[in-house]
Parts: sequence; C-alpha cells; structure tokens
Amino acid sequence: MHPALEQVDWEREGAAVVELLAALLRFDTTNPPGDEAEAVAFLADTLRQAGVEPEVLSPVPGRANLVARLAGGDGAEAPLLLNGHVDVVAAEAGRWRHPPFAGEVHDGELWGRGAVDMKSMVAMSVATVGLLTRLGVPLRRDLKLAVVADEEAGCQAGSAWLVDHHPDKVRAGHALGEVGGATFYLGGRPFYPIQVAEKGIAWLRASATGATGHGSIPREDNAVVRLSEFLARVGRRRLPLHASPEVRRFLEALTELQGRAGRAALPLLLHPRWSSLVLRRGVRDPGMARLLSAVLRNTASPTVVHAGAKVNVIPGRAEAELDGRIAVGSSEAELLAELRSLAGPDIELELLGPSRPPTVTPPGDPLFDLLAGVVADHHPGAVAVPTVTPGFTDAKFWSQLGTACYGFAPIRLEPSDPDFAAMFHGDDERVPVAGLKAGLRMLADAVARHCC
Repeated sequence: MHPALEQVDWEREGAAVVELLAALLRFDTTNPPGDEAEAVAFLADTLRQAGVEPEVLSPVPGRANLVARLAGGDGAEAPLLLNGHVDVVAAEAGRWRHPPFAGEVHDGELWGRGAVDMKSMVAMSVATVGLLTRLGVPLRRDLKLAVVADEEAGCQAGSAWLVDHHPDKVRAGHALGEVGGATFYLGGRPFYPIQVAEKGIAWLRASATGATGHGSIPREDNAVVRLSEFLARVGRRRLPLHASPEVRRFLEALTELQGRAGRAALPLLLHPRWSSLVLRRGVRDPGMARLLSAVLRNTASPTVVHAGAKVNVIPGRAEAELDGRIAVGSSEAELLAELRSLAGPDIELELLGPSRPPTVTPPGDPLFDLLAGVVADHHPGAVAVPTVTPGFTDAKFWSQLGTACYGFAPIRLEPSDPDFAAMFHGDDERVPVAGLKAGLRMLADAVARHCC
C-alpha cells in the first residue's frame, strides 16, 4: 500500500463506497433513453462534499457527463484519467431474483443493473478522487475523472462528444476504465485480466428476399427460411483465426498459469486445425471457452430479427441485425468477406453505421507493471495478465487523444462467486460487497502509486 494510504480507515471507506454504489444503482439510467443527468448530478454533489468541484457537460437535455481534475505537478508528467459510464442496458425485472434498480444487499452481494457494468468502477473512482482530496496528498501529475453517458449505445453523447467538444478536459497520458481487474481462476490459480486491447465494432444488417404467398403453401424461396439458414450458419461456425501479437501475449500469459496438460493445450488455440477441439474439450470453463473463441476471431451475433406482419402471409423480405466485432489485427473488410462466404447469393449485408477499428495499447508501458505490482501485493499468489476484450469501451475515443488505455476496474472475487463475465448485460447482476471493498483499496493504491 502506498504510504499516503496506510492510515486510512478502510472499513469506513469500504462501507461508504458500498453506500455510494447502492445509491447510484437506484437511478434507472437504461439506455435508451439514458437519462443520466440525475445520476450525474448526484455524483457531482458527492464530489463537492469531498472538496472537489466538478463540471457537468451536457450535449442535450437529460444526457450529462461529469469531469473533474485534481491538479498536480508542473505539467511535466502526463495526467491519469479515471473513467466510467453510468448508462446501463435494459433489465427484464421479471427474470431477476431482486429488483434491478433497488440497490439492495442480499447474502453479501450488492444487486442492481450496472453493478458490474460499470457503476462499481464509477463509485470506486469517485471515492478515490474524494479520498485523495480529503487526505490532501500532493500529486506529481494531474488526476482527472470522467463519468460519461451513452457508452451502451455507441458513446455519441458521452466520450465521443467530450473528445470532439472538450478534448483538453479529458486528455491524459493513461486512462483506467473497463474491462478488466476482476479476479478469474484458471487451473485453480487466480489471475487479474488487465485490458490492453479491444475488438472493433461493425454493426450489420442482413437481408433476404423471396416470393410472397399464402402461408398454407410452403415455398423453398421463403425469405424467412433463407435468412434463418444464414443466421444458423453464423451461429454455428467459427470464423477464421486472427492471431494478433496482443492475442498471443494473452495466451502466453494464461499458459504460464497452467499445469503440464494446460501448457500443452493452450498454445494449440492458435492453430486452425486444433483450435476448435481445444475450445470444446480442453477448456473446462464454458465462459472462458466462449471468451477465448471470441478474442481469437471476428464474430457476428444475430441480435434482432424482423419479418412478416400476418401469420398466414409469407413475407417477401426478412431482416436481421448482427453485432459484428472486428478481431485485433483484422479489419471491417475481412469481417464482411468472412460473413459473405457464409451468406451466399440470397443474403445482402450492409453496415448499420460507421465501423470502429480495434483499440490497442502498445506493450512495454511501465503503468502495466505498476498495476501488476498492485495485484500481487493485494492478492498474494495472483498475477496480472494482459488481455484482449471482445467488447468495446470508451477507450475507443480516449485513445484518439493519444491516451494509453487499460481496463482495470478491480473487484476481488473468490472461486465460489458467480460467473462475473456472464453478468455483463445478464440477469441478476451483482457484486460481492467484500470484493468491492477490496477493489477500492486496489484502485486507490494504483492511483496513489502513479500520481503521488
């Protein structure tokens, strides 16, 4: 622990961050429409009570972003940016064991939509900035905070807007945000993934056309059938491997955690002949197998389907939307070519909007070593692993300002805790209270080591 933090009452600070997150979870910031303004105003008041004067910047009514700055040093060392988004995806309340916007603690876990993605990081970041302010710790570099809107719908009212309209308020040498920092276990060994790269985005529409007709007479040129066959191929077949240097480093780090069998099997994930077999039989955790498969290749998940208006009429057109993700080292053109090879002549593919390329933080950055040291000190026996995430984050836009972005939103998990990765956009989203408190200590220590 950094010397400036050794006298902190961590029981009190831990209880405060749990209370702060619980309050934040009670704001329904489902996007669309977002309506982040009230949650951001609440966080602004929280910072003012700690002695920090934030700015609230709104691109349109109801959407709001918060920025704050603790001044430090003479400008010779680049600022650190803590960042997180407060918008969340929709929650089907009837599928949850506890209400998704109640912010309640049950059985040692704090429940709510956004507990994992990513109001926990927002709460820890706000608490860290407030803690350092109250302590009066001199900083050798600026510490910046950005709490943003609209990440779940493409960032146009959040980080993208800030980068376009207020770049100097969020410009930094490094940024800490999602996705990474929560404990995973492989072969019984704890490790902390720290995101160093993320896949790109290419959201797509697939369309099929066919003859119309009466539903009582089946047709082989039914547009719904043509589209369904394509979607089935997309869902069942893995696209070609893209073994980028970042993915290789990720797998090499995981391999070092394995016993003899794992050390032999994991490198085979990079070989087209053996990769699928290893994913099916060599990776016991289904969630880990899905993650590894996703980062190794371009992917497209069918998510929205439209066809027909009447049960007894065969429609002449059927459409689906696909969440396409571009592997690190690949491109929009390669993803489209791979999908067209599955589509055939009856399917038309088009982009729903501009694609975004993968984001990569180059290796050899000393901040990664600092974060790895924090992991080792706070969780003996655990190691930090540079990872590639299949999703996208606000790093897509911070990186446009030259910022080196790391996914480090630490939550300490135990082997008995629920599947953390499955709770991103899933039902019954929650974080263990003890893990959140441990995460606050880790994040505050990392920030102090880098800034103090």
